Amino acid sequence: MSNKERCYAIIDSFTEEQLSNIAALLTSARSLADETADDIYCLRLYEDYQADKEKGEPVNLEKFIQDLGIAL
Repeated sequence: MSNKERCYAIIDSFTEEQLSNIAALLTSARSLADETADDIYCLRLYEDYQADKEKGEPVNLEKFIQDLGIAL
């Protein structure tokens, strides 16, 4: 039996009233999984940037904005 089939079997054992709580729980778990995946991706980008030998020097934010021709 696959994990998905096991989950469906467990869900089938709940009453309709209990399912509203289960749905909220699953929604939260899905959101947490998505956020975790995003965090892992961002961390990997940061680590790749830190390891890049050609990343250059830090730039002052005000100078960068000015160089782009943006007026704040």
